[in-house]
Amino acid sequence: MDISKDCCAGGYLPASFLDWDGHVAAVIFTLGCNFRCPWCHNSDLVLETAEPVPITEIIADIERRRKFLDGVVVSGGEPCLWSGLMHLLHELKKMGLSVKLDTNGSFPDVLFEVLKEKLVDCVAMDVKAPFDGDALKRVTGVEVPVEAIEKSISFVREFAPSYEFRTTYVAQLLTQEDLISIRKSLNDDAHWIVQCFRPVNCLDAAYLDHPPVSAETVRGILPGISVRG
Repeated sequence: MDISKDCCAGGYLPASFLDWDGHVAAVIFTLGCNFRCPWCHNSDLVLETAEPVPITEIIADIERRRKFLDGVVVSGGEPCLWSGLMHLLHELKKMGLSVKLDTNGSFPDVLFEVLKEKLVDCVAMDVKAPFDGDALKRVTGVEVPVEAIEKSISFVREFAPSYEFRTTYVAQLLTQEDLISIRKSLNDDAHWIVQCFRPVNCLDAAYLDHPPVSAETVRGILPGISVRG
């Protein structure tokens, strides 16, 4: 399955120790996202203003360095929106590499195809807000079908070899009650991680003036939950 010479990603890290716990991983960032989360730190990917990187060049570099990699992370943006996703995943699997996919869960049909074809070894899915249309719109800036998120969660739990759900706690958008609601909706899933907001390169510049969230604050609201940041 060939990748078009015109297919481009939005960014590439040859090696990262942060994007997949326990792995030295290359990271491919796809262009475009259907969400407009105001705190998002990948605004250049969301708005597709990042300098395009030909995916063929990325594949060639990963091929040269694959002996030194534990895997590849495909992130975004939203990879399930990107036309080159399936081609890329097939190429990575032909190389025998482990793959982690980052997704917002709003494209359950694409996610199901990826999982059905066993193209990823780990899925990290964002759970942006409580399972409520108004809350999802408040956090993402767009209309999000709740049932799409619920379907994706179900697919991840059933078919992903390993997974994590993650929520970024932005105090201006999520209340403590919201966090508790997400915890209940996920049935206290041990794979849920709460990430602390950091005001860096935010899509909405106003969020650069908001204070960061401390891990201690999150642990006080959600005892026993894993916290990152």
